[in-house]
Amino acid sequence: MNDLHTGAPEPATEPELFVEFANTARLSAEPMADDSHDAEILATWLDEHGLPTAGRSRVTAQLPAFRGLRALVREVAARLDGGRQPTRAQIAAINRVLREGPHYHALRTEDGGAGFSVMPVGDELDQARSAIAGSLAHYLADHDLQRLRVCADDSCRWLFVDRSPAGRRRWCDMRTCGNRAKVARHRARARASA
Repeated sequence: MNDLHTGAPEPATEPELFVEFANTARLSAEPMADDSHDAEILATWLDEHGLPTAGRSRVTAQLPAFRGLRALVREVAARLDGGRQPTRAQIAAINRVLREGPHYHALRTEDGGAGFSVMPVGDELDQARSAIAGSLAHYLADHDLQRLRVCADDSCRWLFVDRSPAGRRRWCDMRTCGNRAKVARHRARARASA
C-alpha cells in the first residue's frame, strides 16, 4: 500500500488505536526473507503509541501475530463497511487476542529483602496486541458501527471513522483520496464528451 496522504487526517480528531494500527503499521502482508525492516517499523510504531514492546528479535518473532491482527482488523472493518456484522469466528479471534494480553502484578523483594517492588508480569507484545484488539472491541461495543469505513479509493483502502454530520464520507481524506476521485470523474466526463 502506498502512502498517498499528506497533512492531517479529516476531521482532526483522535483516531482509534485499531484504525491507526491498520493504516500506519506498514507491515508487509506476507513474511519476507528478512523481516528486520518490518520489525523495526512495528517496534517504532509501538513505541510511538506508548504500547509495550520488547527487543527487536522478539518483535521479529511476533510479526506473524501482528500481521494476523492487522488482517483481522481490516476484515472486520470491511464487513462493517459492507453493512454486515463481524462473524462469530472474527469475534472469537478478537477474544483470543484479548485473553492473551492481560498481565498481572507481582510483589518482589529487592535488596536482599530490605525493600519491595511491584512488577508487571506477562508478555509485552501480547499486551500490545491486546491493547489494539481492545480498541477494536470497545469500538464495536460503544460506537455506531456504520461509521467505520474503508476508503473508497482503491489505491488507498485506509480505514477511517466517519465523524461527518451526515455520515456519508467515502474517503479517508477529502484532500487526497476524495480529490483524486473527483479529478478522475472530471477527466472521464471530459473524455466522454470529446
